[in-house]
Amino acid sequence: MRESSQGVTVVALLADPDAPTEIAQHMARVLPARLARKSGRRFDVEVVSEPFTAGTEDLSTLTRRIVDRKRAESWDIVVALTDLPLHSHGRKLVVDLSHEHGLALLSLPSLGGLRFERRALRAVEEAVLSLGSPRAAGAEESPPRHQSLGRFASRLAPIHPGPIDEEETADLRYIVSGPRGYLRVLGGMVRANRPWRLVPGLSKALAAALATGAVATVNSTLWRLSEALRSRCSIDVGGREF
Repeated sequence: MRESSQGVTVVALLADPDAPTEIAQHMARVLPARLARKSGRRFDVEVVSEPFTAGTEDLSTLTRRIVDRKRAESWDIVVALTDLPLHSHGRKLVVDLSHEHGLALLSLPSLGGLRFERRALRAVEEAVLSLGSPRAAGAEESPPRHQSLGRFASRLAPIHPGPIDEEETADLRYIVSGPRGYLRVLGGMVRANRPWRLVPGLSKALAAALATGAVATVNSTLWRLSEALRSRCSIDVGGREF
C-alpha cells in the first residue's frame, strides 16, 4: 500500500498494458516537474500497468472499480489510461473526472492520431491540476459541472462537455461527436495500437518467404533445364542412346 508523505501528492497512472503503459511511463518522467512548475506543489507520479478495462461493463461500473482500487492503495489522485474507445450517452468519451474521488478516466483514442503523445500529456496534466486544486481537495462544496479543463478542451476541438446523470460518479466529462470526432477516434485507435510496429516482423517473415520461394524456383528451374539438356543430348546411334 502506497501512502502519500507530507506535502507530496501521489498520482497513480493506472494504465492498460502495451501502448498506454509506455505512454504513462514516458509521462512519469516529465509530469512531476511540469505539475510542480504550474502548481507550486510537489507530486510523486507512479505507473501501475494492469488490464483494468473490460469491454462488457458499463462506464459507471468501471469507474467504481477504479475508485475502489484508489482507496485500497491510498493514492491521492488516479488517472486511468486505456486504449479502448469508451462511450457515454451514445457519444465517444474523452475524459471523465470526479473531483470528489480524485479520479480521471481518459480514453486515449479520442485524442486523435496527430501529436498523440503531446495531447495525452497535456490531457493528463490538466486533469491532475484540476483534481489536485485546493477547491477539489478541500471540497466544502463540489466543483461546478461547468468547470473546464482550460486549454484541454479548446485545443482539442471537436471536444466539448458531455451530459452527466445525477447518480454518476463523474462531475466533469468531455466527449467527441460528429464526423470529425469519429474520424479523430479512428485515427487515435490506429495511433494507439501502432500497427507499423508489425512491419519489422512482417519484413523478416516476407524476406524468409521470398527466400524460400526463390530457392524453390531456382531448384525447379535447374531441374527443368537438366531435363531439357538430357533430352537434347540423347541421340540414337545404332540403337543405343548416348
